Amino acid sequence: MEIPKYLYHYTNIDSLALILKNRTIRLNSLDRMDDLQEQETADIRNIGQFIYVSSWTDDERESIPMWNMYANIEAGVRIKMKANPFQRQKTFAANLLKAGHNVVGDLNAELDTLISLEEMISKNYYVAESFGGDILKKVEYTDDQNFLYPVIDHSDEQKIKLEINSLGIYKNSHWSFQREWRYRMSIFPFNFKSFEVMDIQLNTIVNNIYHGLEKQVFQYYDLAIDDEAYTQMEVTLSPKITAGNRELIRNTILRYNPQITVKDSCLLGLI
Repeated sequence: MEIPKYLYHYTNIDSLALILKNRTIRLNSLDRMDDLQEQETADIRNIGQFIYVSSWTDDERESIPMWNMYANIEAGVRIKMKANPFQRQKTFAANLLKAGHNVVGDLNAELDTLISLEEMISKNYYVAESFGGDILKKVEYTDDQNFLYPVIDHSDEQKIKLEINSLGIYKNSHWSFQREWRYRMSIFPFNFKSFEVMDIQLNTIVNNIYHGLEKQVFQYYDLAIDDEAYTQMEVTLSPKITAGNRELIRNTILRYNPQITVKDSCLLGLI
């Protein structure tokens, strides 16, 4: 699957200001999405709270429905940014070994990670996607109930096992106009300082999730944008932008990121 060079995000002025000020992109849990089907499975309730996503589109053409639903026709923006714009962190292979990962090769090797191991240890959470793989996923649209409400419990007598990789990937075909791509990662509570071995603690956490006893660590998670992506951002103003909101956006950009390219909507004066 070919990954687009650029992706687009429709949002409001408040969110733009926070993105520019904090240099971050926010991932929200599936239980906060507009499509209520997303957090559901066939067998375990509310597990969507542990899956976090940020929604973008690969459609370079402006979309009137997207302006109306996710921004504001008079006070919104569309952000253009390179795909996978996040800062990467460094950690040593030996640290992963201490945290319970199998490590092959040089323990002194410096590894590239999305979130530092030190951050996860200090705040008692675990993001498996941080240690490899791409968190950018293309959303698949379907009417197949097996994909929309997947069975994720694949436990046996020896081990409790939940298959969560399909959560946040499939959406009802009614949403296909979005042409959505997502930054997706799972965040689970995990105590690296526990005396329990990793497998035992994970089994306990999975069992708690199954019985509704485990709660999410964060309501949302902010990932830092790298310098190149930040300076190369492009912002398109909404089609009916007011003079006051145009000035607010201009001043916000001048304050935080004056290198941003700002464009008028191609729909300006047409709707």
